[in-house]
Amino acid sequence: MPRKERRIILICQCLVNPYCRVHILGQNFPLSREVTDYLLQRNVGIIQYPCPETTAMGLMRNPQGRQQYDSVFFRTHCKELLKIPMLMVREFLKNRYRLCCFIGLENSPTCGIHWGKHKVNRYGTESPMPAEEPGGKDPALRGIMAEILEEELSREGITVPFLELPALSPPDSDKRRRFWQDVEAAVSPVP
Repeated sequence: MPRKERRIILICQCLVNPYCRVHILGQNFPLSREVTDYLLQRNVGIIQYPCPETTAMGLMRNPQGRQQYDSVFFRTHCKELLKIPMLMVREFLKNRYRLCCFIGLENSPTCGIHWGKHKVNRYGTESPMPAEEPGGKDPALRGIMAEILEEELSREGITVPFLELPALSPPDSDKRRRFWQDVEAAVSPVP
């Protein structure tokens, strides 16, 4: 009888611990419960890395755009935070677990998967608020931490889907349904 497949995913911390989110955006515990319940009911292990925004700037930080985080200092900080989770990934893979995917957060300047055009303030600094023009998402531009994570996985020869939880969309929206379909496809056992 074949052994049951053992699966893990990487996830940004605010999807498990909503207190890490920027204070003015509020916490979404029902969404965190939905994500963790979904994965744990399917026996999918969760590896989360520490929130780079919280560990760099604390809980009472102001919301910022990707542009403000895109510095050599913040990138170095992100790389440091990924050291232990990447060791864990390597250890799980060595022991025949399958890394299924990474789940980031919509509109996060650090953990978002599709960062697009955002409003700019009078000082020419990018805002965390998306631009109102349709089609403003750049599928190639990731949040800073998601970008670095992709580089680290690539360096290890690991390719997995990068999925983005559409936290700003209602639970019954097409966008949210597509997200759960993509997660199901990623975590479904490989025949």
